[in-house]
Amino acid sequence: MQTLTEKRVFGAKTGVTDVFVATDAGVAAVTVSADQIGAFGLASREPATAVAATTDRLVVGTDEGLLAADIDGGSRSGDVADPTFNSIGGDAIGSVTAVDLTPDELVVADADGVVYRGEHAEPKDEPPTWERLGATGGVRAIDAGLLAAADGVYRVDAGGLTNTGLSDVWAVTGVGQPLAATADGLFRLANGWQSVADGGFRAVAADGHGHAHAVGEAGLFVRAADDGAWTTTTPPIEGPLVDLAADRGIVVGVSEAGTLCVTAGDGWRHQRLGLPGVRGVAIGGGAEGES
Repeated sequence: MQTLTEKRVFGAKTGVTDVFVATDAGVAAVTVSADQIGAFGLASREPATAVAATTDRLVVGTDEGLLAADIDGGSRSGDVADPTFNSIGGDAIGSVTAVDLTPDELVVADADGVVYRGEHAEPKDEPPTWERLGATGGVRAIDAGLLAAADGVYRVDAGGLTNTGLSDVWAVTGVGQPLAATADGLFRLANGWQSVADGGFRAVAADGHGHAHAVGEAGLFVRAADDGAWTTTTPPIEGPLVDLAADRGIVVGVSEAGTLCVTAGDGWRHQRLGLPGVRGVAIGGGAEGES
């Protein structure tokens, strides 16, 4: 892979994490160490509409279908291995709007609002067998068994999809206490959906340990893990963040114009990627630092 910036050797103490950004120019693979942003380049040059990753698998949605690649979970020195992609959508999956990936299965939504579930195939370069779960309003995001759609939040059940309420939902997280970012506000799921803050929200992410972040019209909303209190802070950049992800001890955000923001809890750092039309961001695997 040709990197877009000079490589930097870093991460010996804190380890490195792979971050993937879906853009109109392809998928950018970025190596970060804590809040330090290192080398980055294009893992795929096909325009991407969605992206999801685990420690060893990368899945990319496009206007033509679904691509997947094994990614190196071992050690690296400031660069991300160039993955080989295979088409895994088969005849079922067309233009993709959202995708979620777990170690066991994939959940994918197409441009018609049809949602599919597929278990990983063996060998992995073979398409999975896709199960049609149902159809919704336009799906904007999928996370941990929940879908953010134009007509509400849907839960992925054994037999299909269940609408749990709300409307005009832009993002959702099912990690820990479910949260939903909508055109009307930020909501948490308790005894039904309960309001956290008013106003339009675009993105939300949680790490499963009580921390959460959300992007709203009033700024960046942050939930503390100790008492669950929300505070509003200034976003790390002037341009609005269109997606968030949290995992492996970091939170990442990305703007539509292509600026990546990273925090490990001690403030934000950011780097302009120079890639237009950002659609989403995902955190993959990486390598641990020295003990």
